[in-house]
Amino acid sequence: MHHHFSDNGCDETVLLLHGFMADSGSLSKVGDALSGRFNILYIDLPGFGGTRSTGHDYDMEVLSGALENKLDELGLCEVHVFGYSMGGRVALSFGILHPERVRSLMLESASPGLKTASDREARQAIDEERAVKITDDYRAFLDEWESMGLFQSQQSLTEETFHEQRKMRESQVPEEVADSLRKYGTGVQPAYWDRLAELKMPVLLIAGERDGKFVSINEEMQESIPHARFEVVEGAGHNIHLESQKKFDTMISEFLT
Repeated sequence: MHHHFSDNGCDETVLLLHGFMADSGSLSKVGDALSGRFNILYIDLPGFGGTRSTGHDYDMEVLSGALENKLDELGLCEVHVFGYSMGGRVALSFGILHPERVRSLMLESASPGLKTASDREARQAIDEERAVKITDDYRAFLDEWESMGLFQSQQSLTEETFHEQRKMRESQVPEEVADSLRKYGTGVQPAYWDRLAELKMPVLLIAGERDGKFVSINEEMQESIPHARFEVVEGAGHNIHLESQKKFDTMISEFLT
């Protein structure tokens, strides 16, 4: 997997895992806010940025193993792990499958997957439709994606920030994006609800007040995770680190203190 390691001469490292239709560059401001106290490891997840998805046979478990291999390659025994949305699902999987490598876990707008086989099958069908649309007409898919209720709160973003985000999305390779959905999308990943109690490290759960679906999911997650703290960010939607950057930076920094 393509990565960038920002060695700031610190004792501890934070691994940042980005969301869908983005790459590690989307978390540069998160990394900047932490760079005074931590080294930062940016990784492009498969299908995005410099990491291909097509041509590789893998699933969420294999992906978690690849993250462990990356830490071994860089000589990192244990890291703090942050993940947003899709990256949050990957971070949670990594924390459950390789807990000895995770000092703490920070999950923004994340979930442990879908509970029932029927729900997963239904989501696989939806994700397959999306994958076809992505390869048929990527820009039309982007327009449709950005109009989803999940992202309506982003209408308040500055024009510059909104266009930067759109430019990053447009820079992704449609065939790679589609392949990522088929290999580690929500519909095909395992459900980790029954394994949340295994997370013994400190866990920070974050959801935006205007993202009711993920507020509910994270409320339920908090009940199962022994050392979880749940923060709801007032006025924010799904992408808190973009919509409420100062609040988000303060929250993460205090958690890591």
